[in-house]
Amino acid sequence: MKKIVLAVSVALLTVGAVVYHTQTAAGVYAAGERCLRVLLPSLYVFSILAACSVKIGALELLAKPLQRISGRYDARHVAVLLFSHVGGYPVGAQLLHTMRQEGSISAAEERRLLCVCMGCGPGFLLGTVCGKQSVGVGLWLLLSVSLPDLLLAPLVLPRKAADTVAPPVRRVGVQLFTEAVESAAEAMLKITAMVTAFGAVLGILDGMGLPDVPVLRSLLEISCVTSFTAAGGSLPGAAALLAFGGICVHLQVAAICGGDLGWLQFWAFRAAAAAMAYVFAAVGMQFLGVEQVFLPEMRPAVYGGSALPGLCLLLMSVMLCRKKGYGQE
Repeated sequence: MKKIVLAVSVALLTVGAVVYHTQTAAGVYAAGERCLRVLLPSLYVFSILAACSVKIGALELLAKPLQRISGRYDARHVAVLLFSHVGGYPVGAQLLHTMRQEGSISAAEERRLLCVCMGCGPGFLLGTVCGKQSVGVGLWLLLSVSLPDLLLAPLVLPRKAADTVAPPVRRVGVQLFTEAVESAAEAMLKITAMVTAFGAVLGILDGMGLPDVPVLRSLLEISCVTSFTAAGGSLPGAAALLAFGGICVHLQVAAICGGDLGWLQFWAFRAAAAAMAYVFAAVGMQFLGVEQVFLPEMRPAVYGGSALPGLCLLLMSVMLCRKKGYGQE
């Protein structure tokens, strides 16, 4: 049944891409521009830092200040939880998958931790919802989006074993840094590919003339939350959408982790986080008594600025080919 559904979906999308080729191309161009102008500059460095923190043992150093407050939980897991809500959606998945590859956590632990290690990060929040909000409102929205995962974390965080020995800190060298850059390149290529694919799907939907429902677009691709707010959506609603993350982000996480994701558990946690974020934001707005001011919806033209982001994408492609061994005897 799954194969039949997948085959029919691919056939329908293929027909849609041919029939509505103009709208599909426009969707791909817009998604590609978001990747070049937003995702690559803001996330690539965080991805490299995330990989380095695991590969050179820096995560243990970052976790030391958390040992007293982590209690019965491993401070490294708590550090990953906090880092994921600072770096942005895919950073937590990359950290956890790298730890799994290093043997620090099991596949089951990775699946559980992925349920809560997924925050939008302050950079994404500022660029979508909080561009014209006051500092107080912005901080409260960031807290509203991140606090649900922090409260739900005890349900999935592994207990710290009494005989747990921290992995040894590895020697810093060129090879380890190269491995971290290659790992970040692989993660970013998966992310940009998924965003571009969803841009094509949204273009097909535009060509079909389906009603433009901003909340549904945001559930598919979270960067469309700007259209939700531009259409009069509330701040609590935007917080709920950001906490959920969007199907595109969920597929990015699955791609980074090799598809090994417990979907039912993952979606249950994301739905719970979205509901809690809505409540937290709504209560905060009542106390703050703010009037909503949103950024206008942005529909940028095809990117024609600096060539640097494109060169970064080319470099990541070369790094990924090197990691996979393409062209080597």
